[in-house]
Amino acid sequence: MERWATLDEIIAARTRIAESLNGWAQPEAHGIGFVPLGEEPRPEHFPVANRAEHVLPGVVAAWVLGYRRGSCVLEVSRTQLDQIIERLEPAEACDIPHPNLWMWRDTFRTALDGGAAGRLVAVFLGSLEDEVPGPEAAAFRAALGG
Repeated sequence: MERWATLDEIIAARTRIAESLNGWAQPEAHGIGFVPLGEEPRPEHFPVANRAEHVLPGVVAAWVLGYRRGSCVLEVSRTQLDQIIERLEPAEACDIPHPNLWMWRDTFRTALDGGAAGRLVAVFLGSLEDEVPGPEAAAFRAALGG
């Protein structure tokens, strides 16, 4: 199994993955949230909302979900969540915080495994000024603090 034990190895992996994405443009913000069944999206459904930090999880999520540029909201299947987690786990060999991986694996996937019903939603903002309709994008923006 591949392991990225240093920050340089993580950066190299991130660069390699990003370069493989035809048409890729790094979004200004990204995150995945879990919206429980029957609830409207709220900021707390996006407990890890990223801007310039934690670029690798956004690149890996884009790789799995097919995102390449711009701003959008994408549904994330359980299979896709598992693929994102599996492709991020090599970074855990590096002794730095991995809040996206930990949230997606240890909270979202654990909740789903425990029978929680809801939707997984990815939000990518190519620019913070982009208009993205829908309650998921609004909740994500609020989680970013703006």
